[in-house]
Amino acid sequence: MTRKVGFVCMIILLLLGGFGCRRLQLQLKPPIEEMEDNRGNEDPFQKMIGIEKTPNEENSENEVVEQKKEDDAVVRKFEDGLPDEVVMALEYKKYPMHHHYVLVLAEGANIREKPSADARSLKKATWHERINVLAEVEGEHLKEYGSNGWCHVFWEEEGDTQHGYIFSQLVQVRSFQWDKMYQAIEQLRQAAKTKDIKHISNYKNANGVPPLYHGQKKDKYGTVADQVAPAYVEPNKDAEFRYIEDGTIVYVSEKQEMFYKINSHSFEGKYWVHQKYVSDYPTINEIKKVVVVDRKNQNQAVFEWKDGKWHLISYTLATTGQKAQFKMETPLGYFMAIQTVDRFLYLDDITEEIKGYAPYAIRYNGGSYIHGVPVAFIEDGEEQIDPGEEEYLFSIGTVSLSHRCVRNYTSHAKFLYDWIDIGSSAVIVIE
Repeated sequence: MTRKVGFVCMIILLLLGGFGCRRLQLQLKPPIEEMEDNRGNEDPFQKMIGIEKTPNEENSENEVVEQKKEDDAVVRKFEDGLPDEVVMALEYKKYPMHHHYVLVLAEGANIREKPSADARSLKKATWHERINVLAEVEGEHLKEYGSNGWCHVFWEEEGDTQHGYIFSQLVQVRSFQWDKMYQAIEQLRQAAKTKDIKHISNYKNANGVPPLYHGQKKDKYGTVADQVAPAYVEPNKDAEFRYIEDGTIVYVSEKQEMFYKINSHSFEGKYWVHQKYVSDYPTINEIKKVVVVDRKNQNQAVFEWKDGKWHLISYTLATTGQKAQFKMETPLGYFMAIQTVDRFLYLDDITEEIKGYAPYAIRYNGGSYIHGVPVAFIEDGEEQIDPGEEEYLFSIGTVSLSHRCVRNYTSHAKFLYDWIDIGSSAVIVIE
């Protein structure tokens, strides 16, 4: 009798132990990869106690765990979409692209099947290639970089969309900043409706060489004393001042003797500018067309006001000015579209002799233009031969490289040249 009781107790303990292990196993799920490898294998604990999950119950649990892991891995998603106040109405479509992309910073960077250095390489990216991006995700931590960040990218290949992952330290994420662009164009449109809008005019210092700032050629904001207007804190030339760039849109609120009191979306505060530097030609009654250049992301978008809404009519890559010897950064701010020329000549940095031309140019600031791909003349003795226009330049949309202008693909520059209306158009440079 004692042996029977002991045997029954041992069986009960085994069963209870089985239940305890089963509870522990449910709490400590193996990694998803292991779950997928073991899928379909029979659970020995379930078999021992005679309890089996239905296929639906097992699949439901696995789906929840897998979905949680996927959600946890995504750090940031990139979704296309304009502000509700902007209508997509593209008129230029030569270089279609996603609204978010990466710029590859390493030649031969691997795009892999999964966010892991051990995953199969699907392709190798080229230096400064632009690739569409869907999300930033967490993947394998690479100790030498101190990061586990990866980018989920996609591209077209033989008519099919391919997906892969590239390590985030090897790329730079870029986007079209739609919200910031919309805010800039709308506040300019509203200001033009209610304010006396003019612009600074001193192209080639035609209205007067500006005074030096405390003996220096730059003011405290870094603006160079060339093709600018001195803007004083008081309406006299002995007061403290700063420089304001040629072409800058300003709003006149008061006139006192020979000075206008002005402010602008391009800078904070109010200043007094001698009226010889302030132009109302062409007269601006309404802002209808705006080109927004993004210096940070090296791209641009073009907007037109019609039927009571802003319409996005093109968006593409661009190259802005570089801060380097013989070069200058493209200035930030709100500028008038002042002039169009079918081509303007540019000079050699060293000899200062004519070297070539840039086609389909829109001048908006000093000697700064939006233009097509520059063309260098072919030297033939004393003769300069025009080799013809060039459409494409791989460096457009990569890093800042120009002398100060905004480079476009030539076909897009021609599109803008034909579209712009001097007197109701502006150029805004953001970052």
